[in-house]
Amino acid sequence: MTGPANNQYERWQEQIEQDLKARVKTHQHDVLQAKALHAQPASAPAPLILIGDGDSWFDYPLPDPLHATDVLQALRDTGDPAPMILKLAHYSDATTTLLGVTKRKRLIAQLQDPANGPIDALLFSGGGNDVVGDQFRFWLNDASAVGNNPAQGVDAQRLGNIFGVVESAYLDLIRIRDQFAPHAPIFVHAYDFAIPSGVSACHLAGPWLRPSLVDRGWSGLAPGTLIVKTILVEFRAMLQRLASVPAHDMVLVETQGTLAPGDWANELHPTGAGFARIADRFRAALATRFANRI
Repeated sequence: MTGPANNQYERWQEQIEQDLKARVKTHQHDVLQAKALHAQPASAPAPLILIGDGDSWFDYPLPDPLHATDVLQALRDTGDPAPMILKLAHYSDATTTLLGVTKRKRLIAQLQDPANGPIDALLFSGGGNDVVGDQFRFWLNDASAVGNNPAQGVDAQRLGNIFGVVESAYLDLIRIRDQFAPHAPIFVHAYDFAIPSGVSACHLAGPWLRPSLVDRGWSGLAPGTLIVKTILVEFRAMLQRLASVPAHDMVLVETQGTLAPGDWANELHPTGAGFARIADRFRAALATRFANRI
């Protein structure tokens, strides 16, 4: 396919790659400096070296004048020592759904590069993009077909099918880690209970939930919120099953129930203060695994 739209897509992908190359260069410079500093006998504990990959919860582009704008930035902004994080997540990346071919190759390349580490852990945020958006209606029952009972608003079979795809992607992530960074645990999360308010991201994207709910006959905020919570609880259960296998060396960071209604900037993303609250949960989980280093 050729034409203006395709050319614009190619230019945007080139921009993403340039941004990521700049991030890698900065990260490698910081790692080199940290290694020199902490080579001294009396130096403080070395900061954690992390790779963060995934979706917009790890790279959210809209500015917040008072707070960091995503989970990874909030992690980098606080703590002593503050971790060094190579952010491979990129907003509007065409390969945002978990580990597509481009994202998978990108992650492997950075894990293989010794200048990036040694990598202590991987942080991953993913799965939401596979469920929300225009396709969100696929996982819902029509309100009229279930007696307008929101407790039956989810099509369990279809949701199980898509979560099977998501689980396969997480298993692939585990295999990548096992091959290229076997010592590094993976820290994941299950978002928080989003509110299907119909609010978009500054009119640039979304809404992602309410249109599908309304289309299926769930126009009220309360039933829609219950349906969304049901789906997210199932998503957490899937991640918990993976994390419960010792060989997976995966840590589920418990983020559900963290945010208050005022901590949401739109249907899917917290405010800067909300991202900071989620980052606190990641920081606590990392501190449990890496005592005195964060």
